[in-house]
Amino acid sequence: MDGVEDVLVKCGAISSVIGVAILTTLIIILLAYPVSKYCNDSKDNCEFISQSPEPLRGIVQPITLIISLAGIAAGILMLRLGMWRRTRKIAG
Repeated sequence: MDGVEDVLVKCGAISSVIGVAILTTLIIILLAYPVSKYCNDSKDNCEFISQSPEPLRGIVQPITLIISLAGIAAGILMLRLGMWRRTRKIAG
């Protein structure tokens, strides 16, 4: 049976991989489809719209980047914590 340390390391790895996959998908969509800038009368009120197809347009949002980076950071934190607990357990 796996210890808490092993579970932390595995969950951290899974979280990081999912975060990287989301980030990679976002980058591929941004490279494949341009983003257009639409401005009204003034230059201060502009809107950026992706030219991607409708199903993919929901991915091209700032929240996708935040979720991706948070997943990667949480995964690294879990990995580091699991490895720290494992080395502390071996030394103690």
